[in-house]
Amino acid sequence: MSRRLLPVAALLALVAGCHGTPAAPETPMSSPTVASVDGPVAFHVRLGAGQRLTTQTPGADGCPAVAVTVTLGQGRVVRLVAFATTCVAVGDNARPGNGRHGVFRTADDIPAERRDGASTVQTALGTATIFTQPYFECTNSCKNFTEPVAVIVLDHPADPGVKALTALAEKGAVDRDALTALLRDQLTA
Repeated sequence: MSRRLLPVAALLALVAGCHGTPAAPETPMSSPTVASVDGPVAFHVRLGAGQRLTTQTPGADGCPAVAVTVTLGQGRVVRLVAFATTCVAVGDNARPGNGRHGVFRTADDIPAERRDGASTVQTALGTATIFTQPYFECTNSCKNFTEPVAVIVLDHPADPGVKALTALAEKGAVDRDALTALLRDQLTA
């Protein structure tokens, strides 16, 4: 008789298990990572799945004082740089091209013709002026791009010689809306 009850008990245990706690998902869900950037402009970036932050060595003369890239996805990169107010602008901010994307030490370095179509957004670090600029690269032939750029005037600069943080999507790697979303939603103090 006990041999007959064993299969029934096993079946009851199996059926009872179906009403228990649901199994955990096969792939664990991760919370966002917060990456820190230290230096004359300290800030954090909330990174989602597949995103990463890479820090470059700053220039010896503070030109740039901070240089990082935020990879939002394959081929979608935003560069964040901060220049000391003593940095000499190489080239003309009104004519970016061939590796020169502009040296924006303050919002005053934004060319007048870019201000017409500019917008502003409040970020955790300060007010950002967002605009687009034409950019070219020429060797044997030329390619033209439209780059979204944001110059954030820092509300509380840690170093009085570094007053702004510039975000740019080189060669239009992300559009203006994506750049704005990064600055508004992922950038923290």
